[in-house]
Amino acid sequence: MQLVLPKGKVKAINCCLFDPTTGNLYSFSNFLNMEVTINNQNHLLNEACSIEQMLDLVLVSETNGLAIAVNQTIISKSDWDRHVLNPGDQVILIKATQGG
Repeated sequence: MQLVLPKGKVKAINCCLFDPTTGNLYSFSNFLNMEVTINNQNHLLNEACSIEQMLDLVLVSETNGLAIAVNQTIISKSDWDRHVLNPGDQVILIKATQGG
């Protein structure tokens, strides 16, 4: 289960079932995980994670000059908040560099 916040930000929360007869909550905190490959490394992400959300989790540096391909298809930066990753996706992060 996810709570969608403004500007495509998502905060993952635990998935719970509520039994109204007893008032007990049953938590499934690891229920919403999926595995994707990012630059040849496997990562566990929350299900229904967008590219922008994935970057918040795995990238600690600036996204300027960054290109992203999902399953060998370039995804425009304007679509990062809307492009949802699926289990098994192959993600390539390419950082532009200066040099001569």
